Amino acid sequence: MAQKTKKNKLLRYQRIHQNLTEQQYDYLTERHVIRPTHPKYAVLDHFSHLANNVYNQGLYRARQALFKGSWLSYNKLDASLKQSKRQKDSMIYSSMNNVHLVQQQLKLVARSMDSWNKARKAYAKNPSKFTGRPKLPKYRTKGGLSTIIVDNQTVKLRQNGYVEIPCMDKFKVKLAHPETTSIQEVRIVPQNRRFIVEVVYKTNQITQYKPDNGRYLGIDPGVNNAFTLATNVPGITPVIVNGKPIKSINQFYNKQRARLASLHDRLGQNRSSHQLASLDFYRNQKMSRFAHEASKRIVDFALSHELNTIIIGKNKGQKQRSRMSKQNNQNFIGIPHQVMINLIKYKANLAGIVVIQHSESYTSQTSFLDKEEPIRENGNKARQRKGLSPIKRRLKRGLYKANTGPLINADVNGALQIIKKVVPNAFADGIEGIGLCPVKWSLRF
Repeated sequence: MAQKTKKNKLLRYQRIHQNLTEQQYDYLTERHVIRPTHPKYAVLDHFSHLANNVYNQGLYRARQALFKGSWLSYNKLDASLKQSKRQKDSMIYSSMNNVHLVQQQLKLVARSMDSWNKARKAYAKNPSKFTGRPKLPKYRTKGGLSTIIVDNQTVKLRQNGYVEIPCMDKFKVKLAHPETTSIQEVRIVPQNRRFIVEVVYKTNQITQYKPDNGRYLGIDPGVNNAFTLATNVPGITPVIVNGKPIKSINQFYNKQRARLASLHDRLGQNRSSHQLASLDFYRNQKMSRFAHEASKRIVDFALSHELNTIIIGKNKGQKQRSRMSKQNNQNFIGIPHQVMINLIKYKANLAGIVVIQHSESYTSQTSFLDKEEPIRENGNKARQRKGLSPIKRRLKRGLYKANTGPLINADVNGALQIIKKVVPNAFADGIEGIGLCPVKWSLRF
């Protein structure tokens, strides 16, 4: 039975690996920050307000139609606003000086309604998959800002790598890659009293994925140890990416935000001050820089050691189910693990390395040195039922003791077990020479 399960896991891994090698990034994204000092900032602010109005008007019509027993698809929604323009009872359709900008907002409304409808049907079939009943999309804040989506029919690619939007007072940004030949879309995202301009452009690069050479890199995400890297290749020292700097930034952010929010409340002021916006932007930028630096170092590590497959542990919904102490819970939830993992996937796939994300259940409860499979039958509760002692072999933070007595870093143990969970025969040649004592990287970002 165990042999059959092992074979099935191996076949599943091979199928997943094959599917991922067919993945290509047809488009890449470049980001530009537009601050209030930029000469076109007021233009972006004006159009962002208009986009917010269009979205709310579209959502109002979609919701009202639903309450009356009918469903407004994108085409019907578009036709409804066109008719209102012709009848001159609502000029929202011509408010943005460009039909395509309005239509992109209506498409967002249609997608939101479709997503809600699918979630509602899925909830009716199996409520246990949800944390609560799906709710209708809500209106955006009146007078607020919304993301502007500019399609490739509206945006223009000029000479010397400039991207221009003529209908928005000829707003333009210069691309870092002037060799770009095709723009897919531009997203202008309001964020902390700034605008993030995301240019999605076509890449002519075709990723040549590296073959499965039996050399795997397991990654265990955490808080103090942001990422723990271990491999099934003997002689390679495991690595811990120090997560304390971003934990410290997150704690500083939470304290400062609570102080400023309390001050605004006592003074009866709105919580949308310049100080709060700057604090949010500072924190987000720091997190983003750490994520980029960490992902780059991890991919370089894999390339330098010819580790052609990366396996990352992640449990779905783990932050929603988190029940730690208040402080630990705040630190854990405030760190954008999935954003960092997505960056690792993105950069690794561009380098031809396959990345597999898999549940890390029972990887921290089972012992790598005792050659245990990371399954429920070897977990803490199973050990308690069997009368085995000790029930929990993790002595303290960062230290794990095997049944036979040797000690191993707990996160390294988890990272190695993640490899075994996905590729059952990864350690078929034995575990002699496998690195157990990690070194720590402290990143500059």
